[in-house]
Amino acid sequence: MADRALDLTIISAKGLNKVNLVGKMDVYAVVYINGTKNQDQKQKTPVDNNGDANPNWNHQMKFMINESEALQNRSTLVVKIKTEGMFGDKDLGEVHVPVKELLEGASTGG
Repeated sequence: MADRALDLTIISAKGLNKVNLVGKMDVYAVVYINGTKNQDQKQKTPVDNNGDANPNWNHQMKFMINESEALQNRSTLVVKIKTEGMFGDKDLGEVHVPVKELLEGASTGG
């Protein structure tokens, strides 16, 4: 099987733990596919300066994936949520989703 496009929309996050002592959090997401030959496909949403613990991005991304690797469960979508800080960015959390599940969900209309 050949490479194929994986189109994603990173919509929002809800109820994040506040890590800033003062002011709102400026939150963004870093997204990449782990376990693929194309490790340089890391993408980032714009920073939401107003959403604080409930950021909204509605940001579209496109990744090229090796469908054969994905169907063998060797590729994982990683979404890391971060906040900008005066002394460096802080990690708020992350989620890992097997790309196989995304492809199977798309083929069944899920």
